[in-house]
Amino acid sequence: MKKTVCFLMILLSIIMYHVISFSAENEEDMISLNVSNSEIKMEDEFSFSLNLANTKVAAFNLTIIFNNELLEYVSGPENTNVIGSKIITVWYDETGGQNPKQNCELVKYTFKAKDIGNEYIAIQGEFYDADGNEIQTYTDGIEMISNEETQTEMIEVSEESQVTSDNSKLQILRLNHEGMSPAFSPDITEYYFLTEDLTSLEVTAIPANANAEVTVTGNTNFKEGLNTIKIMVTSPDKSRKTEYVIYVTKTNDLEKANANLETLAIENVTLEPEFTNDIYQYQATVSNTTENLNILAIPEKQNASVEVTGGENLQIGNNEINIKVVAENGYTAKQFRVNVYRRSEEEQRMADEEQQVNLQKLNAILEEQNEEEEQSQNESDMLENVKENIWFIVIYIIFAIIIIILVIFRIRNGKKGKI
Repeated sequence: MKKTVCFLMILLSIIMYHVISFSAENEEDMISLNVSNSEIKMEDEFSFSLNLANTKVAAFNLTIIFNNELLEYVSGPENTNVIGSKIITVWYDETGGQNPKQNCELVKYTFKAKDIGNEYIAIQGEFYDADGNEIQTYTDGIEMISNEETQTEMIEVSEESQVTSDNSKLQILRLNHEGMSPAFSPDITEYYFLTEDLTSLEVTAIPANANAEVTVTGNTNFKEGLNTIKIMVTSPDKSRKTEYVIYVTKTNDLEKANANLETLAIENVTLEPEFTNDIYQYQATVSNTTENLNILAIPEKQNASVEVTGGENLQIGNNEINIKVVAENGYTAKQFRVNVYRRSEEEQRMADEEQQVNLQKLNAILEEQNEEEEQSQNESDMLENVKENIWFIVIYIIFAIIIIILVIFRIRNGKKGKI
């Protein structure tokens, strides 16, 4: 009897495990993204849809963010509003949850490619059951990558598994006018924009976590001079905040607003990446014995000023160097940052050993190359020798052949005389 009870309990545990696993898998697969074309060209139409399975949805709202300079919205669900580069779709079951959506194509959007370029279509949504309880927060996207054949590859990109409740970063930051620099990255929090006549900018700020709170201030009523747009992102659990800032200079003299660097270099130090004036953050590594740096920072405009902070009395580990460039107008400024890592004694010892090994390998390669070059040179010299003495060789061979023929002839004549 006890064996039977134990067997039944084990069997029940196995069944419950599989039921729970199956439910979890179904929950993960509740919404799927499907793209109609894997590649598109200019003027091509493509569509993507969200498909629903394994649950009942009585209401949802979706937000689609796209670049309306590259893409043209063609069609979508009836209950859809298009505002510039943003698409908002809201639906709810008018019967109060008696006719929910289940196992179907939930929505479908069609676009036309106006131009070819790298782009990211962000998709965010919230889904509810008949009781008004949120079933799932959905964050997904489609990455469009241009290639050399003027066509774009469509790649589905899911961010949901990477987003945590303490995430306070942006996934997308875009203005309705080109000119923001540097290119957006979630880890870069300072940006710059120049304008002559704009009085406001439309800011599209999509958080990595759809439940994060985003507030935008300072993007209207620009005055002459420096204006600051602030985008504050608060994580869903309220534990973290990240502030993104866009410094907007409004001026009639763009030349006097030039705060670019022409040159940024550090003596005996390699910057990563290589310096260009549209990249504002760099990395560098120095030896354990390096305490002070000689920094060369030259602005594009002679009347702009440059202030360098840091680079002296370097500590073991990370050291931040700030290079602030103030334009001729006195208020437009840009910050360039270099994180310099100074090795510890142990790290330096390991780096020296690695360098020695690499040097030995390099010397071995160079010796091998020298031997091959020497051998090749010898063969080349021999060939050149042959070319230079070709007529002498030919005459020598002909002369040798004639002698051989004469010898043979004399031998034969000698044999005949004896006979």
